[in-house]
Amino acid sequence: MPARKLYDDFYESGSTAKKYSDYTKVRPNKNVKTGKNKREQIKKKNNVAVITFILCIFAMVMVITYRYNLISEKNLETQNLKSELTKVESSLLTSQIEVEQETDLNKIEAYAKQQLGMQKPDKNQTIYVDTTEANSSVEVGEESNIFDKIMEYIKDIINKIF
Repeated sequence: MPARKLYDDFYESGSTAKKYSDYTKVRPNKNVKTGKNKREQIKKKNNVAVITFILCIFAMVMVITYRYNLISEKNLETQNLKSELTKVESSLLTSQIEVEQETDLNKIEAYAKQQLGMQKPDKNQTIYVDTTEANSSVEVGEESNIFDKIMEYIKDIINKIF
């Protein structure tokens, strides 16, 4: 009987009663194969599980921190690009204003007369075109394709050779 084997030293036969101190002694639960206490093995397994859990949590926190750092860098880069874009837009606007201010027709006419020696056309240099007549369109013959022209050229070469 297996139960009897476990408790053989715990129970005694005879008429004398055991002392209380004998009952309080705990028999160690040693593994027969390894000779180690089962509680020690369970504690070691629990310690390994806790350490593994802590390392996993630490790794996850590090990954989250790294991703947050990447996101922060990208946001900073976009803010820098936006500020650069506003600077370029403002410089473009100022240059457009300068161009508009410099395109005074009187200044252009004075420059053309003085620097380039130009003058306004005389009456005999002016030709008037009557645009009230009906628009006439010119019809073009057959539209030829470039491919057709190339084929005709190749045929001509072949005919000359043979």
